[in-house]
Amino acid sequence: MKSTSRYALVAALGFALAAVAPGAPAFAKKKEEAATPQLKIGDAVRKPLAEADAAIKAKNIPGAEAALAQAKQAAKTPDEQYVVAQYGLNAAQASGDQAKLSAALDELIATGEAAGKLPDDQRAKFYWFQGQFAYQTKNYAKAEASLTKAIAAGSTEADAYAVLADVQNRNGKPAEALATLQKVIQTKAAAGQPVPTDWYGRGADIASRAKLPGEFVKITTSWLAAYPVKQNWHDSLFIYRQMAGLSGENDLDLLRLARAVDALPLSAQSNYVDYALAVYLRFPNEAVDVLNEGIKAGKLNPSTSQNTREIIALSQPKLGPDKASIPAAITAANGPKATFKSAMTTADLLYGYKDFAKAAEIYKVALTKPGADTAQANFRLGLALAQAGDKEGAKAAFDAAGTTGNYGVLAQYAKVWVDHPAAS
Repeated sequence: MKSTSRYALVAALGFALAAVAPGAPAFAKKKEEAATPQLKIGDAVRKPLAEADAAIKAKNIPGAEAALAQAKQAAKTPDEQYVVAQYGLNAAQASGDQAKLSAALDELIATGEAAGKLPDDQRAKFYWFQGQFAYQTKNYAKAEASLTKAIAAGSTEADAYAVLADVQNRNGKPAEALATLQKVIQTKAAAGQPVPTDWYGRGADIASRAKLPGEFVKITTSWLAAYPVKQNWHDSLFIYRQMAGLSGENDLDLLRLARAVDALPLSAQSNYVDYALAVYLRFPNEAVDVLNEGIKAGKLNPSTSQNTREIIALSQPKLGPDKASIPAAITAANGPKATFKSAMTTADLLYGYKDFAKAAEIYKVALTKPGADTAQANFRLGLALAQAGDKEGAKAAFDAAGTTGNYGVLAQYAKVWVDHPAAS
């Protein structure tokens, strides 16, 4: 949370009090009633308050505090206690002591509520600053209560929900923090208002630290739809990868998605190597292409990366025969003896050569075979169709991949990518 300086708080609170704090001339009874008829103040309180007002103007803080102590002792009604608290806040402001200012604000809120004299605009402002003071002293329980009241009173502070979410998280309530962020994000989106990217980023951080993968996916997919920059894609996919502990085919498909959205160049060199290790024995062309992309991006150096050097050396001689095998593989995939696994292998081979349209055809064939893994096949079909330029077909395939499990999650991310391609 961005902390607000004492000077900014003083200025804002002083402005808020200007309309309710009686000035020196108002101590004449008739003028007081004309200025603030809703407040009834006895003479026993007026006299020390007049002395406190004069002392504040003279910057005689000890004198003001002494007079206020007398006024506070004489104040018997809620109205009187509220007016004394207003002058107490003025004195605290003049003192420049933040602890006194915080205590005076607490007193003002308590007495104003008791007197029933706090309209919502002042209530929102006062509770907002009370929450700020509490946050700065790490009293997060108080900060949460104050900020909740500020929002309930209609606070227009741009960061109110984001700060409340941060406080809830610090109070050990990450799920509530995320719900707070999601609520304001949805409200703003429905109203056509922009949501700061930092709010999404903070929500993603809260979800990842709390190990809440479902909430992480929900807020990051919203983030990517609003801010589809490559860095956000990289962070969302690779943090999810770590949270979910992906391995095997699931991990390979996340890496394929990261490559498709062009997020790999922002990642560590190990991700290029992981990708190549997952495919080089079956699809050497895909492995070599990925490693060459890593070299071009400055992420890999064959002279210092043994895996890079060895995978390229082992795969390069296989490229000719591998490519030559494609026609026969397509024929076999369309033949009566093809199985789900054999058809998928052919489709993946074509995908590795970036023949996305033909790969999509064979993925569709694979889906007709007994025992088809529909989540995996539809996800890969969607990737191929998207890169072949068929966006609607891709989204339909991602929908068919389902909404549960790792492929359901990858499909959610992929659908966002189709509608919101990654930007630099």
